[in-house]
Amino acid sequence: VGFDAVARGGGIGWLRANLLSSWFNVGLTVVMLALIAWIASSAIDFLLIDAVWSGSDRTACMASEQHRPIGACWPFVWERLNYFTYGSYPIPQRWRVDVFFTMLAVGVVWLLWLEAPRRGLGALYFFAVLPVCSFILLSGAPALGLETVDTALWGGVLVTIVVSAVGIVVALPLGIVLALGRRSTMPAVRLFSVIFIEFVRGVPLITVLFM
Repeated sequence: VGFDAVARGGGIGWLRANLLSSWFNVGLTVVMLALIAWIASSAIDFLLIDAVWSGSDRTACMASEQHRPIGACWPFVWERLNYFTYGSYPIPQRWRVDVFFTMLAVGVVWLLWLEAPRRGLGALYFFAVLPVCSFILLSGAPALGLETVDTALWGGVLVTIVVSAVGIVVALPLGIVLALGRRSTMPAVRLFSVIFIEFVRGVPLITVLFM
């Protein structure tokens, strides 16, 4: 319906068909716009208007020092930006994290670009080559001249991206196998798949996040 409306009347047609088609939708649209405006206003106040942009230490971000409401403390962010990104990963070895980020970006773009050349090769790169190379690169391989870095030193955005990437790489093939198993004609395979799927669905999200 949305695409038809755009084809018939452009943006105005889409608005009428999707957001202004009834009094209930009009009211809901107004409420949501007001909520978005309130959130945006608060975010702008915190990130820009009330923010502290200069200073040499944390005292510059104290309300008693600025004599006004304090928002984001950008001097602290700039000072700690490397820690937020790499955690305690050794500074001389952080180029390995940058290479990992670059390799991951290449793989994501290769798969998401529907008209990219050799997308099958891209899938092989993302699900086979990238995990192995990333593990060697980040953990280290003395035989290859890469110093071993304990995972206790990993942190910040690095850990978030590693956990997300591992989850995607492992979950997609596992999900396909379980989906096929659920449709299997073999009772044992189908029962195992159904039990696993329903058990994971029933686990509270907070538990999954902690795990």
